[in-house]
Amino acid sequence: MAKKKPDIPRGATPRPVAKPARQWRLPQLNIRWQWLLLPLLLVALVAGMRWGYQSWPVTAIDVSGRLSVWQADEIARQLVWVKGESFFSLDVEKVHRQLQALPLVLQVSVRKRWPGTLDIRLYEDVPVALWNNDQLLSASGMLSAVPAGLETAGLTRMQGSSVQAEQAVRYFRRIQQVLAGNAVRVEQLHITATGAVRTQLNNGWQVEFGRQYFEERVLRLAALLARLPQEKVQAVDLRYGKGAAIRWHQDQEMGS
Repeated sequence: MAKKKPDIPRGATPRPVAKPARQWRLPQLNIRWQWLLLPLLLVALVAGMRWGYQSWPVTAIDVSGRLSVWQADEIARQLVWVKGESFFSLDVEKVHRQLQALPLVLQVSVRKRWPGTLDIRLYEDVPVALWNNDQLLSASGMLSAVPAGLETAGLTRMQGSSVQAEQAVRYFRRIQQVLAGNAVRVEQLHITATGAVRTQLNNGWQVEFGRQYFEERVLRLAALLARLPQEKVQAVDLRYGKGAAIRWHQDQEMGS
């Protein structure tokens, strides 16, 4: 027996259903925006620091220490170029070298103090003598130029080669020390090329110490000052074993 075909519905043909269009999408990224902003903030921070480094100025110079020849305002004027320089980039070593080169400057320290001050502590040496009429000799034996305006009339006059400067200070100090009780001081001191020492005292005496036995001869001079009428003596030559040759104002020479 033949199979019966299924009944086909009659009427309008059904419209095919359109498929939705395919949409393309980027894959979803898990972005933390703060990580993107951080480099920008760092760049801005570095730029700001660089600007401050270059533009923050030195506005004041504070000078202190042991000063007698130099005055604080004179030291500050030596550093007029520092004003307006960057506080952060200012070369303190350059400042130190400039100040250390000044006459009679023994020691210098330079440091920066926030927000815009340069602190300077300066210690002077003590001027002892006018050396060869054109330099200052200090208590440490250092030779330097004579600062402008320095009054040198009261300084001892010394002569010698530059290598004898420290020795001259030692001779000077010892004579001053020994003669202090006699109210006599050294006005002039000369060291010859051979190392012989001669002095001129403020009482008018010209004294020859020679090259040897300096300590013994200084003590002998002190004894003569206590014994002799100072106003009658013109010169004393101590280059003798245990005595001295005295030249009187009357040009009479005698042993003592």
